[in-house]
Amino acid sequence: MSFSIEQLDFLNIDTTIYFQTPASHRLRLLTSDFENNSNLPILRAFVHSIFPVHSLISMTGIIGYYIGSTRIWEKQHLKDAVRISNWKETYLTDEGGTKYMAMTVKDITADAVYALCKQTAQGRKCSNLMFHTEDRVLYISADVLDLAMTDQGKLREICSEFHPIIDTYHSNIKTM
Repeated sequence: MSFSIEQLDFLNIDTTIYFQTPASHRLRLLTSDFENNSNLPILRAFVHSIFPVHSLISMTGIIGYYIGSTRIWEKQHLKDAVRISNWKETYLTDEGGTKYMAMTVKDITADAVYALCKQTAQGRKCSNLMFHTEDRVLYISADVLDLAMTDQGKLREICSEFHPIIDTYHSNIKTM
């Protein structure tokens, strides 16, 4: 079966991209592995192994929700790390009727991806964000960094390089 990033529903509130991706196309790291500043060079190398310097990266994430007609913004802490341009909002409604706002921002740099991964891993509140190109997605949350890639060979290389910190609780390319 062929896997494509286009098969993923980035804005699915009920399931992350990790569980939408076949095990042979994904891996997971725990953010707790990067709370210590001594591991930040590993985090930087990981991000740059996913997104080379001149990648065309987009960022997608939930930015807020509505209670009645009142818009509630999630604290993102993005402006310290990302120059926001090319902003596009999308509105979603879950099964319970809650309305959410999602954003997609284009032209994110690999250094901005690293900066947001670093601040999230070190405990700064940031909502769940996805950084994506046409063939890979990096999802970050307070707990995990999930990577989905179409190219299994490249994913195996990344897995080999960062072998000690790949989480194996769920099936992924490392456990296959």
